[in-house]
Amino acid sequence: MKKLIGILLLIVVLSLVSTAAYIYFSTKNAVDSMIESVQPFVSVKYQRFSNPMDGSISIHGVTVGDGYGSNIDVGSIELKMDSALDYINFEKKLTSGEILPKFQLQINHVYADLDFIKKIQDPTDKGAFEQVNAYIDALGCGDIESLGSEQLADLGYSGIDSSINVNFEYNKSLATVTMEFDYIMHGMSSFLIKTSIPYIYTAQDFANINNKVNNLVFELQDLGYNESIIEHCSLESKLERDAYIEQHLQALKSYLTKANVHLSDDLYAAYRAYFVDKAMLTFSSQPDSAVNLQYIDLYETKDWPTILGLSVAVNENPVSDLTFGWNKDTVVRNLLNAREGVELAKIDDNEARDPQTRRKQVFRNRAYFEIPVTNLDQYIKSDVKLETKLGKIYTGYIKGVTRSQVIVVIRLKGGKAEIPVGTNKIAKAFIYK
Repeated sequence: MKKLIGILLLIVVLSLVSTAAYIYFSTKNAVDSMIESVQPFVSVKYQRFSNPMDGSISIHGVTVGDGYGSNIDVGSIELKMDSALDYINFEKKLTSGEILPKFQLQINHVYADLDFIKKIQDPTDKGAFEQVNAYIDALGCGDIESLGSEQLADLGYSGIDSSINVNFEYNKSLATVTMEFDYIMHGMSSFLIKTSIPYIYTAQDFANINNKVNNLVFELQDLGYNESIIEHCSLESKLERDAYIEQHLQALKSYLTKANVHLSDDLYAAYRAYFVDKAMLTFSSQPDSAVNLQYIDLYETKDWPTILGLSVAVNENPVSDLTFGWNKDTVVRNLLNAREGVELAKIDDNEARDPQTRRKQVFRNRAYFEIPVTNLDQYIKSDVKLETKLGKIYTGYIKGVTRSQVIVVIRLKGGKAEIPVGTNKIAKAFIYK
């Protein structure tokens, strides 16, 4: 009997060891395979892979190079799920559309120096919101007209050090996903977004543009960037700290008023607390019933607080007067034109809207037609949109097709890149005519 028990224990131990070995090597191979797939475009190296069998895996000391001597350094990338057993058949689960019940992804200390940032940015390709933000930051700052990424060195930064934390949880019985996205720019600022999305039954539901949200929380806090602006602009404007701050706030109010953007005194006070005192601003939307945010544009801005169940807090202290208003169709154009010393922005009403809205409008107007994946070889040099089984989308033109993959040329800021997409991974293919 003792011998039988000993044999059974040995079998259990061997099973556990083999399972642990399978999980370790399969997850490590998955990481190495993913890195290998991007090697034609970037160089990726890491120092150490870890799988402590507690449901987490991590890689440490990651370096991503562009092939031209510039690198991004990443302290660690960590993925954690409820159990180590969740990694068994992990790729199969994803390709089948199964939704993971819970996971946490952390990308810690992604560092890029200013030379790298300059290489990947096109100074002539600034979006409207980026221009407005850079102008607002420079209000009252002497002769300086803009404070953006090009001025980071003037503000005392040698690079950008960022971390990302994503928490995901799926309640299958309620068909509801809860997500939390935390982005930290160390020594600069941070923001946190939390939301819950109902009516999620399959992975494909995430791509549904008619998705609604039960609630939405956005938290914003300065971690030193505003203080750098205050110190720099006090010197540039040759004013004492408090005098510069008041000059900046008055210039901001005058600028927004000129752009026909109206905010209550309480909202200006909230901005002052954020800008000067590093106060945390929390914007919460708790509507009576789930809402589709893409239709919020149908309502006047003054009605948004009621429709969205909107509240604003400064360090958890509620803001009493949430009165605000602007012309949602022309607000961006008005903000661009209200800047001192610039020509009137020649953009139409569609261009004055949020860039994301513009992209959706362009997408609706484009004539894409679905074709069988097996027919892609008939459309060499044609514009194409490929949707993979994992939900990733590639838009470009077809350079070539083999039995196992499609070579898609996509456009980047710095030029073009050729992406090989396995035909067995393509769910849908669309040709632009």
